[in-house]
Amino acid sequence: MSIPSVNELIEIGSSIVKKTKEFGLDELELYLSATDRFSLRIITNYVTTSTGLDQGVGVRAIIGKKVGFTSVSSLDKDKIEEAVKTAAKIAKTRPEDPGFHHLPDPQRSINRGGIFDEEIVSTKISDLVNISGKSVKNGFEASKNVEKIDYTLGRVIGSFAVVNSRGIADGDKYTLIYSWATAKTKKNDEVTTGAEFFVNRRMNKDKITNVTIKAVENAEDMFNGKKLSEAVTGQLVLYNAVVEDFTWPLEFNVSARNVQDGRSRFIEKIGEKVGSDKLTILNDGTLQDGIRTSKVDDEGIPTRRLEILRNGVLQSYIYDSYTAHKEGRTSTGNASRRSFETPPAPSFNNIYVANTFGGDVNDLIREVDKGVFIKGFTMGSHLTDPLKGTFSITSLNAFYVEGGDIKYPLKSVSASGNFFELIKNVIKVASDYRLTFSGKIPSILFDGVTFI
Repeated sequence: MSIPSVNELIEIGSSIVKKTKEFGLDELELYLSATDRFSLRIITNYVTTSTGLDQGVGVRAIIGKKVGFTSVSSLDKDKIEEAVKTAAKIAKTRPEDPGFHHLPDPQRSINRGGIFDEEIVSTKISDLVNISGKSVKNGFEASKNVEKIDYTLGRVIGSFAVVNSRGIADGDKYTLIYSWATAKTKKNDEVTTGAEFFVNRRMNKDKITNVTIKAVENAEDMFNGKKLSEAVTGQLVLYNAVVEDFTWPLEFNVSARNVQDGRSRFIEKIGEKVGSDKLTILNDGTLQDGIRTSKVDDEGIPTRRLEILRNGVLQSYIYDSYTAHKEGRTSTGNASRRSFETPPAPSFNNIYVANTFGGDVNDLIREVDKGVFIKGFTMGSHLTDPLKGTFSITSLNAFYVEGGDIKYPLKSVSASGNFFELIKNVIKVASDYRLTFSGKIPSILFDGVTFI
C-alpha cells in the first residue's frame, strides 16, 4: 500500500491554507500524516496480523488569541475544508489564551532527516511472515527447555507535512522495522522468562530472526535463581535495553510546558547542578539512525542537537512554539504529536547519553562492590512520581553482583530510590549503545540504590 509523498501532502495543505482568510481566520495550520502499518504476532502456533493505512489531518484555527483544534481521518480536500470550518467554529467559542502569540514562522532547515530504507518499503508482507516464522522456529530450536514464545514483528512506513499560513511548508518521511520476543523456559519444574527486542530504521533480517534466540538465552540465564537474603544498598548496573524505562521523569521535568505550569522540579534550575559530573544527556533530533529523527518537528521547525545536561548541569528546557513564544524564545524543534488527532506539545526527539569510558556492560559489572545487574523485565517504572522522584521497580531478569562478579541470578528483585538522587549518583556510562524507541542509549552504573 503506497503512501503520499511529502510534496503531495504539502500540495494538499497549501491549497487549503491559502484560503485562510476565506475561512474567517487570522492563522491556520494543517498537520498532514499518512502511515502504512503492518504488525504480526505469533504466540507459539497462534498467529494474528494487522495492516492498514492510517491518514488524516490535524487542524489549528486561530482567531486573535483564540485557538480551535480538530482533526479529520482523511486527506480528501473537501473533508479537510469541512474540518477547518469546524475548527473555526470552535475557535470562536473558546476564551482567549493569553499565552498564545502566533503560529511558528519558517526557519531554514539543513537537516537531512533520518534513514529511509527502500528495502523496508519493498519487502513483501509474505516475506515478513516468513521472517517471523523463521524467528519463532529458531527460538524453539535454541533449547529443549522452551515452552512458549511470544513474538511480534512490525513495520511502519510514513510521511508527514506541516503547512501553515505564516509560510511553513515542510515535512519528512520515515521507515521503521521492529521485533521483540518473550520466551518461557522450564527445567526441573523451574519456570523462567526472558525477553529481547530489535528496532531500527533499516532492515536487518539476521537481527530480526535472532531476537527469539536471545530471548531464550536470557530466560535460561535465570535458572537456579535465588532471593536476596536481606536488603542490600549498593550499586545498580542498568543494561542499555532497560535504561529508557528510567528516562521519562527527565523529559517531564525539562518540558517547558511543565516548567511554565509550575509542575517541574527544575524550575529556575538552568545553570545549576542537578546530576552527576559523569552525566551528559542530549536531545538529538538530527541523529540519522534515531528512531524519532526527522528533518522538522511536528510544527515544521527544524530539529536540532540540544544539550539537556552537561556534566550534571542543567543546560536547557525543551520547547515547542507555544511555550517558546511565552518566553520570547524560539522553539527548540521539540513539538511532538501522538498522532494527527492531537495538538503538539514539547517532547524529546532522541535521547543520547554521552559515554564516560570505552567499556561495555561487563566492564561496569566489574566495577561493582556489591549490588545488582538489571538486564530486563522491569515493572513499575511508569509509576515513578515525576515530581517527588520516588520509584520502586521489580525485575524478573536480574543478577546479584559482588566483588565485580555475577554470583547468581535473582528470582525477582525490587529496587527503590529517588530519581533525582539516582541521576546524581551516576558512576560510569558505558559505550555499548543500543537503539531504542527513546533514543541511542548505553548501559549505566549507579550508586546508592536499595534492593530487596
